[in-house]
Amino acid sequence: MTSTPARFATFCHISELGAPGYGELHRMLAASKPLTLWAPSSALLQDPDCRITPAGFVKHVEKGHIRIVARRKWLIDREARDAHPWAGARWDTAVDGAIRSMMEDDLAISDRSLRRVVAAEDEQGWAFAEAAVEEDREGTLEWERLLASGEAEQVIPPGTLETARRFGGDDPRRQVIAVLRDAYNHGHAIRESDADVPFLMRRTDREFITRIASMSCPPQLPHLPHPAQAGDEAVPVNLAEVTGQLLDVLRSIETNRTDIGKFVGTQEHTTLVAWTAAVCERVKSQGITAANVEVARELADQLAQAGFPGLALSELGRHWTADEATSAAVASLDSWLTFSPFATGTPGFNDFLGLLTAAFPVGRGLCKRLGLVPGHFNGPQWPFLYAGKKATRRSVPALLAELQEPTG
Repeated sequence: MTSTPARFATFCHISELGAPGYGELHRMLAASKPLTLWAPSSALLQDPDCRITPAGFVKHVEKGHIRIVARRKWLIDREARDAHPWAGARWDTAVDGAIRSMMEDDLAISDRSLRRVVAAEDEQGWAFAEAAVEEDREGTLEWERLLASGEAEQVIPPGTLETARRFGGDDPRRQVIAVLRDAYNHGHAIRESDADVPFLMRRTDREFITRIASMSCPPQLPHLPHPAQAGDEAVPVNLAEVTGQLLDVLRSIETNRTDIGKFVGTQEHTTLVAWTAAVCERVKSQGITAANVEVARELADQLAQAGFPGLALSELGRHWTADEATSAAVASLDSWLTFSPFATGTPGFNDFLGLLTAAFPVGRGLCKRLGLVPGHFNGPQWPFLYAGKKATRRSVPALLAELQEPTG
């Protein structure tokens, strides 16, 4: 059996995704231990689709479930945040003030990976991009051709593309500089996060990482921040595909009873994280691609192989002892004659079972043996805790059906 990992650290440049990213925040948190966010927006925590409240967000940071990495200015300068042209930068004292205090408190921790809030070094993206364009003319021309083509929207993330066109105007070289600046900063942010796996939510994010990772690095610029090690360019994208599939699974099984605050930090949360880490480790160690991994199917297989230990309904009548039969008969008769709602109404079978097992402990033991009262499900429990329901003979097949339903 795979030992439970102490960490399965993930990373998301969440504000790049806008409000939709914050709508996924609770799912990313459920799949992580911890989740590292780059410069999160306290304003977007107020979005109606965000299922983590500002107060809840602060508690998750305090407990180490969420880590924050950002430029020092973002973390401490309220005036600069409030003057920022992006509305999402606005300072919220209850959230950002608490984050600033945690950053200051954690400065004494020498291991940066254990800090809840980390101030990243000043940006170097512009300097890198200017030098890269000067040193690699062939690569620059390739980026210019891409930016001038219709393929740009499929390969370059929307925010990066919009910045490049705004900054570069009609100058293709300046557009390339803006793209490479974002590439450097994103790669640097992933390194600063100490994360095992990035969440790359959009297809363009994954295509962009793949394109950057495959770039040749001029000898004069050995610090090109590839998101993958040399010769292993596809791994981050494959791992991101796995975590992306996991978010789809969580989306399919969650209900209005899903309470992320009650789930994160539990043993079942740890079990989910360990399972995800094992899938990702298989991708890395065996060199398989995400196309060969179906997270929903793997979970469905685990659920299908499990069950409820005890007797099946088909065995009814073959395992009655005299005492059990007498107890059940007396319980049944007494229940029907004594309780007026049952004498005057039209109770269903489940109503009768509930009454029987509540009033007569022996009857309850019998019903559980016969499968009429669900025993303990011996398969994965985390999907049910996440969904806010118990694993029963009815809910397990329902969840299996949800996992096997094709996604759009």
